[in-house]
Amino acid sequence: MKLSTVLFPLLVLLPAFLPAVAQTMPGMQMPASAAPQPPRTVPAPKAAPAGATTGARPAQVGKRVEYDLYVMDSLVNFTGKIRSAVVINGRLPGPTLRFTEGDTAVVRVHNRLKGATSMHWHGLILPNAQDGVPYLNTAPILPGTTHTFTFPLVQHGTYWYHAHGLEEQLGMYGSFVIQPKESKPAMREYVLLLSDWTDERPAEVLRYLKRAGEWYAVKKGATQSYGEALAAGYFKDKVKQEWGRMPAMDVSDVFYNKFLVNGQEQAYFKDAQPGEVVRLRVINGGTSSYFHLQYAGGPLQVVAADGNDVVPFPVTKLEIATAETYDLLITVPPIGAAELRATSSDVTGYTSAYFGSGEAMKAPDLPKLDYFQLTREMNQMGPMTGLSADGAGQMSTAKKGQAAPNAGDMKGMKMQNSPEPAAPVPTPRDRPMNRQERNGLSMGSLQDQGIGMDMGGMAGEFNYNRLRAPRPTTLDSTHKWREIKLTLTGNMLRYIWSFDNKTLSVADAIPIRKGENVRMVLQNLTMMRHPLHLHGHVFRLVNAQGAYSPMKNTFDIPSMSVVTIEFAANAEQDWFFHCHTLYHMAAGMGRVISYEGSPQNEFAKTGYKVVKAGDNARYPWLDFSVHSQATFLEANVSNNKNALEFEGRFNYRGDYETETHLLRYLDKRQFLAAYVGFDSRNNKTLRTESETNTKNNRRVVDAGVYYLLPLLVRSEWRVDNTGKLRLQLERRDLPLSNNVFADLRVNTDKEYTVGFRYMVRKCLSLSTNYDSDYKWGAGLTFHY
Repeated sequence: MKLSTVLFPLLVLLPAFLPAVAQTMPGMQMPASAAPQPPRTVPAPKAAPAGATTGARPAQVGKRVEYDLYVMDSLVNFTGKIRSAVVINGRLPGPTLRFTEGDTAVVRVHNRLKGATSMHWHGLILPNAQDGVPYLNTAPILPGTTHTFTFPLVQHGTYWYHAHGLEEQLGMYGSFVIQPKESKPAMREYVLLLSDWTDERPAEVLRYLKRAGEWYAVKKGATQSYGEALAAGYFKDKVKQEWGRMPAMDVSDVFYNKFLVNGQEQAYFKDAQPGEVVRLRVINGGTSSYFHLQYAGGPLQVVAADGNDVVPFPVTKLEIATAETYDLLITVPPIGAAELRATSSDVTGYTSAYFGSGEAMKAPDLPKLDYFQLTREMNQMGPMTGLSADGAGQMSTAKKGQAAPNAGDMKGMKMQNSPEPAAPVPTPRDRPMNRQERNGLSMGSLQDQGIGMDMGGMAGEFNYNRLRAPRPTTLDSTHKWREIKLTLTGNMLRYIWSFDNKTLSVADAIPIRKGENVRMVLQNLTMMRHPLHLHGHVFRLVNAQGAYSPMKNTFDIPSMSVVTIEFAANAEQDWFFHCHTLYHMAAGMGRVISYEGSPQNEFAKTGYKVVKAGDNARYPWLDFSVHSQATFLEANVSNNKNALEFEGRFNYRGDYETETHLLRYLDKRQFLAAYVGFDSRNNKTLRTESETNTKNNRRVVDAGVYYLLPLLVRSEWRVDNTGKLRLQLERRDLPLSNNVFADLRVNTDKEYTVGFRYMVRKCLSLSTNYDSDYKWGAGLTFHY
């Protein structure tokens, strides 16, 4: 056998194996000698591929720019612990893909993972089959296979790419930059890709959120206990919050170990010259983190949002929601290196980029959040049910200028059909009141916060009303209008997120027609903020700029607020609309926007059963206490509507009690559940020989209901097959301090339990309890 015959296959495969060994330490990149070759540029075909004209800009014929992305497992160490990650071409994040508007992108994604994966091109206008949502419009990329994405670039700006699944949390993301076709003065620019990192596997994070565990809040110091509320003077506010059956105020669901910029805690750009103005392309690639951006070298000049140009304006602090992108101009200081700091919205950490060389100039620290003050403000807004969801999900069609039948929330709002001269941002009295103001609520949406502030070009904090498109963005007045009203709903206790109280797994597609103007009015009735993203489209975010409302592809909607977006329905087939907080999406907050009359792909013909099944998965958890007097076990396996619960108590003399219940939640808020079950008890040391069907000796089938009362007390009403009735009241996880929790239970069988736990780790607590049957004891409680 010739030597060349043996070496040739090895040389061909070598580039695929090199990235696998490149990423073993935090921030480590492939050495230059091992890095993949630059993208190949070849002449493009004379005509753009079909579907290239689905965006706002016409397709242009340019060159073909080709990339190869190798996706594979690797190891990283951001926290002193070696953890698994997903890297692209040996990097975390993946490489920046650069193009010019009018090019045709050809990206080959090589899956070297053990399981299937996907790749979505966030914010890009492209043919439906290239969008990358597995089992919705693109086939999943199976292990050991290569998927080639080919699409024309009909826009310019800052975008990014990422897996459309939990792999995103593990590092599967990168930046996507498209330079404008027309020439512009050369300016140095940098891409800053922000992200969040947890040492936990993302599937474990989601399972822990489903069980409503306390550890993430404990780590943040955000438990908001009764002891802390009493000491801070917010005891009444805490009681009022729980009386409304609302859990503790939350800003971010997950505790993150690190926050990163371009895969590092700190990035340095020493080639930035003193006094130079540079362009920053900032991407929030976090899975569930918002960031506050502050620059030590002066104000940030905002020049683009989500890849779309805006009239430039200065800010001293800019908040960037998950999945948003902003282009900013900064001035490098004459001496030293100025810090651009990205602080997480829950103020648990930050990541920094420095521009210039020399002594560091620090950006200001942000104060810790006052959760109790936030709770007081939320209480002043009234109960979450105070904002009516009547009409949610209804749709209508109407000619431009006519009042749509379901457009009550838009009453009095002027619909612009022609360009208007630039005007200052109006004060609240100069514009129609939004729904919050009409209902007398104190907190407006981000669109309405800061109205009348930062006038005269002075830098201040950012709000959406400061975004102004350089040209009018009003839609064609000759087209029919369809209005879609959606409420954002959820259950934080069971971690279920939805639109109109329907998760993706049970929701119908939202129909629209090509050629329509679509208006979506979205009302957030949850306590959380949600960054919403519409695939394959750009939309106008209706704000105080009127006809000059900005174009975006992702927007934040704060708690208890209303936001309106509008877009021209100029595509085909089905597109995903969802919350871009990864775990909210995985827990059900998504819908399919479906073009009526479009050809169906293979996934639509099955009703998207694979992608829709994800949020209804079953999740297990348990608490197991080993105490000096007995052992206590509580276990649960549940999905969105059903749960199998087991409770057991066993002492060391052979006595035991077990209850097994299969329950189903019945109402939209999931306060009410019905169940059937089996109760078995044999407390030999407590009963007499003649006892039958008592609390100490029984084997009965029972049925009943659970109902969640104010103060988060769970009431149980049941009857067994002998006709015996029982009422039980229980409060679990009552927070007494940041780490200490109480568990209380009493019933009409004259049984009661009082327990206390001190959490020392996510999986372990020091615990003690007194049980009316098993008396006092202490030991350890293990959490799973």
